[in-house]
Amino acid sequence: MKPRWYASRGIANYLVLAPLKGHVVTMWNPGPDGYRGRDTISYGPELAVDSPLGKLSIPTARLPVDPKARS
Repeated sequence: MKPRWYASRGIANYLVLAPLKGHVVTMWNPGPDGYRGRDTISYGPELAVDSPLGKLSIPTARLPVDPKARS
């Protein structure tokens, strides 16, 4: 529900940090019915996001993760 709402209002990027799963879901390319692009990236590498504010870098290696998430 939220991704569709944000996309329909032109929010360029939507990120969902999921510590219980140890990954981040990135959504981009907003349209009236939701985001047209979506990736799921495991925590570890630095996440680079192109946004209207410029290129943002989010280090994910030290984000909290449920110990059972990667098993």
